[in-house]
Amino acid sequence: MKKKILSKSVVVVAALLAASVMPATVNAAVTIANKDVGGQKLKVKLFGYSQLTAESGNGLGRSANDEKNGLRFGADRVRLGYKISLGKVFSKLQIDFKKTGSSSNPGQLAEIIKDAVVGYKFDKAASLSLGQFKTPVGMDFNSSGAKLDITKRGMEKKLVLERSAGAMLSGRKIGGVFGYDIGIFNPATRSAAVGDPDSLKSSSTEYGAPGNDYAYALRGMVDWQKLHIEVSYGQSGEAAGSKYTPGTKDADYSVWDIGARYKLNNLTLKGEYIAGNDVKGVNGQDETVWYLHAGYRFLPMVEGVVRHYQAKYEKGSVTADLGNTYLGLNIFFNPSSIYQARLQLDYVIASGDDGWDANSYVKQSGVVTKGYADNVILLQFQVGF
Repeated sequence: MKKKILSKSVVVVAALLAASVMPATVNAAVTIANKDVGGQKLKVKLFGYSQLTAESGNGLGRSANDEKNGLRFGADRVRLGYKISLGKVFSKLQIDFKKTGSSSNPGQLAEIIKDAVVGYKFDKAASLSLGQFKTPVGMDFNSSGAKLDITKRGMEKKLVLERSAGAMLSGRKIGGVFGYDIGIFNPATRSAAVGDPDSLKSSSTEYGAPGNDYAYALRGMVDWQKLHIEVSYGQSGEAAGSKYTPGTKDADYSVWDIGARYKLNNLTLKGEYIAGNDVKGVNGQDETVWYLHAGYRFLPMVEGVVRHYQAKYEKGSVTADLGNTYLGLNIFFNPSSIYQARLQLDYVIASGDDGWDANSYVKQSGVVTKGYADNVILLQFQVGF
């Protein structure tokens, strides 16, 4: 059965791939204002992109007998936004039309709003941001969704603190090498590792609530020639909310991350390790994820990539692991600006405690990293400006 589904998927995706390889013309981010206002330079830019998808494979199902594993179409992101700078003042707004029907979490703006930021840049060593934006934990997470090496955010994304409303002080290229971020936020209720969605959206929530608890995050980084290294740590208070009895399942969620990337000509190498402790506020419920990545652009329009994820879940005497290996091909329609129009094709191979039986990774109570429990094939077509 698996071979039949896979062969059908390959044929369909190959047809979509062939149909998609056609001339594509897109512009760079559109500058709609660039002028002096009262002696200060005002710049206003619009940006946006769409990522439409086709997916198939047994890994899309929720059980071994799930028949909803055939070809499906969708979208990963449909974004539009602007960036404004006026002297040392800056602002950014980014919305995702895929989230129009989603309700907001406590302490956060509506789900359709990804970023709403205002700030002031004193100099390269100190820039203050206020609003809702990405917390500084996770190297790959803090890369733009338009610049990912594979079609999806990886398994480690579920363990970061996600976006949250707060304030952050940042610095870059201090001494030409060092950078940092230090932030305080409302509880990170958008994170899959923080709280229970039903509890968090309940009017009776007492813990992990804005004004009562906070999230903290900090990151340090070094950029030396082609090498980037960063280390980050974050914490969100009373992560379980009021659903659980205080003292038993109301721990603070904490996470730390280390990542590195290296680029030399057409070769890109990356690696990252992230560890989440007391996931969902449950004492002793821990998850870790690491990945290794290699990409090589062997033609101006074509890059081949290989990335392996390995996740581990631990709670008391229960342990489980899951691997997802991505074999990918990225096709750039504009080699001089590779993210404006591109096609990504990935085949994902599941390993470890895969499948859906009682001992499998995805069936463990409390697991948030998930991943694909069986093989899938993923296609994404992105066009942006």
